[in-house]
Amino acid sequence: MFYVGAVTLERQSALQKVSRYNSAWTVSQMVAEFMRLEHTIARFAVPGSGVDLTEVQLRLDVMFSRLQTFEANGSAETGNGRSLRNFVRSDPQNLEFLTDLRAALTVVDDLITVYGFGPGDVDKALRALKPLDAQLTAIASRANAFGAERAAEDRGEMQRLNTISSLLAAAIIVCGLILVALLVSHNRRLKIAHQRLEDATTDLEATTKRLQVQNTRFDAALNNMSQALCTFDANNHLAVYNQRFAALTGLPKDLLEGASASRIIDAARARQMHAAFADLYPRQNALINERRAGTFTLEIEDGRAFSVSHEPLEGGGWLATYEDVTERRRIEAQLAHMAHHDPLTDLPNRALFQERLRSVFAGLQSDPCDVLVFFLDLDGFKDVNDTLGHHVGDELLKVVAERLKSCIVKEHLAARLGGDEFAVVCTFPAGEENGTALADSLLSSLSRPYVIGSREIEIGVSLGASRHPGASNTAEELLQHADIALYQAKADGKGLARFFQPEMDAYLKARKALESDLRKAVDRGEMDVHYQPFLITETGEISGYEALLRWNHPERGQISPAEFIPIAEEAGIINSLGNWVLRHACREAAGWQPHLIVAVNLSPVQFKSDGLLDTVVMALAAAGLPANRLEIEITESVLLDSGERVSSALRQLRGLGVRVAMDDFGTGYSSLATLRSFPFDKIKIDRSFIRDLDTRPDALSVVRLIVGLGESLGMSTTAEGVETQQQLECLRIAGCTHVQGFLFARPRPSSDLVASLAAETPGQPLRAIAN
Repeated sequence: MFYVGAVTLERQSALQKVSRYNSAWTVSQMVAEFMRLEHTIARFAVPGSGVDLTEVQLRLDVMFSRLQTFEANGSAETGNGRSLRNFVRSDPQNLEFLTDLRAALTVVDDLITVYGFGPGDVDKALRALKPLDAQLTAIASRANAFGAERAAEDRGEMQRLNTISSLLAAAIIVCGLILVALLVSHNRRLKIAHQRLEDATTDLEATTKRLQVQNTRFDAALNNMSQALCTFDANNHLAVYNQRFAALTGLPKDLLEGASASRIIDAARARQMHAAFADLYPRQNALINERRAGTFTLEIEDGRAFSVSHEPLEGGGWLATYEDVTERRRIEAQLAHMAHHDPLTDLPNRALFQERLRSVFAGLQSDPCDVLVFFLDLDGFKDVNDTLGHHVGDELLKVVAERLKSCIVKEHLAARLGGDEFAVVCTFPAGEENGTALADSLLSSLSRPYVIGSREIEIGVSLGASRHPGASNTAEELLQHADIALYQAKADGKGLARFFQPEMDAYLKARKALESDLRKAVDRGEMDVHYQPFLITETGEISGYEALLRWNHPERGQISPAEFIPIAEEAGIINSLGNWVLRHACREAAGWQPHLIVAVNLSPVQFKSDGLLDTVVMALAAAGLPANRLEIEITESVLLDSGERVSSALRQLRGLGVRVAMDDFGTGYSSLATLRSFPFDKIKIDRSFIRDLDTRPDALSVVRLIVGLGESLGMSTTAEGVETQQQLECLRIAGCTHVQGFLFARPRPSSDLVASLAAETPGQPLRAIAN
């Protein structure tokens, strides 16, 4: 046994020698792991390769483990460690390689742990590892050579020991070697597995923390959205939702998560809840089944309105947002009502009246009937305003409106056309004659004394009427003939009712005469342009002047633009007349101070001309006036009458730098849709709203609403017709940016502006201008 022990000891000594060239195998393993690391990093950059960051981190950890084997065993004194030590120290390039390898692995580790290892970091990692490819090949070659040398030295000794040991203790040695190998392998595997487990645990904890932060942010973003949001998977089960969506369903969290849309609706009904989602979802079914995107707005049973946006998702399922637009629709309805109703009396305005009349005529072919139109004008109303004040006049108009409505039936329509002018459109079964009776009733009711406060006021009313069938065969003729009849009633002494008769055509003859004179007015030098300033509300600085056309007739004297402009439009003179005003105003504005702009009103008829853009460009060029000093004022009827062609022309003008303002906002046409369809620079608030500012709180509310609308759309606002200091203060409080009116100055010819323009400086206070 002693001999066997001696042989065994000698055998163990030989095995230790053999281990001297196991370094080649260790190096080859490191080379294999290094190539696997490079391959894993490269695959990570390829979308859909299945390699994630965890696998990259695992391969990196294996390389660090291999490196630690060299560094740790490199200092051992026995066994394989000594062999590695001898190999590492056998060549300085080996130590240099280990240093370079650790540096490169550290670079990759930093890219993963510090920067998150995005697509841009993959290239950096591969560039850091690339130089080591050649060094790995070299060290593997050196390891093979080193092992071969050691093998040659030990081969002879091993052969001798094998001969002796094989005869005496082959079985014992083989079993021992196998057992030792198994134990070593097992321990090594346990160590590696333990290390991997620890690394995976650390990565999992870090990833969990990051996911918790991301989930917290995601939940905060979802639950702070103004819209309700949800996503359903391909099986139509709820996957993601926010608190606003839960409110739409009326269900708690435990009933929502993972539930199908039908189950959500059934659960709400089982609880006898009226859930908005139950009303909205059926409308979405078509979009869901057809897998297409779409939006719609739906008013549900409880009166609320929702805007729904639906979008299919890749891989099945869908996403939807639900926004409560009830308040927005209420505001739009309020503005629409304002656009078609008089703010003082709440009667339909001129636009709605004309629309109703056109509708009646459109239905005559299918339902023949008699149509009557009454125009009414209050006699003596101006005296009430002048002697008792506008607030009394406004209260009087309200009572007139109430009496007017009481005289007609539901099917008839009463409207306030403006000022003290009213109108009624009536329909009667064909052949019935009720016009005279209704006219007498209107005169009798509206002529009775009015009690306003403690005052009893007596005014009269004149009425003009026209009928169809009769002399009036179109809606336009009906209105024209009623206007002629009203003119005749006033001419006959007021307080009377007159139905249109063909002999009243003398009025038309006079109108034709006026038209003839109008065609020659420019050439005769009868036309002039007056200018009224508009000012910055806060500073009182004049920012520009509005150009206003005036006609000094040689026989009739000053003729109001309200009288001759409609004639010019109907007669086709407005283009030449408007072009003259534009050129004249630009030429005179060119001599003003450079911060002042000139505003010119353009008629809807002018926009039907294809040469409008050229006309404006030539007027600016001829005057040498910069485009940003010209402001064009239009009414919404320009856009309504001519559509996209006019909108395109306006956009081209704005492209030149010309400013565009909407004039007479709120008097019959203006709406949110129009303001959104074209980016105006300014909204001009009609004087009918300004007149009541200091006497009626609701008038101030309307102005504030318009100013707020302008602010939200990035448009400035100008209040027309400012006549009192109280009105000015109300406008300043409401935030109106500009003001214009008799409080500051009446329209004056350019000759009267010369001295004031020379003395005017930017920033001049408002009271100085008013004085």
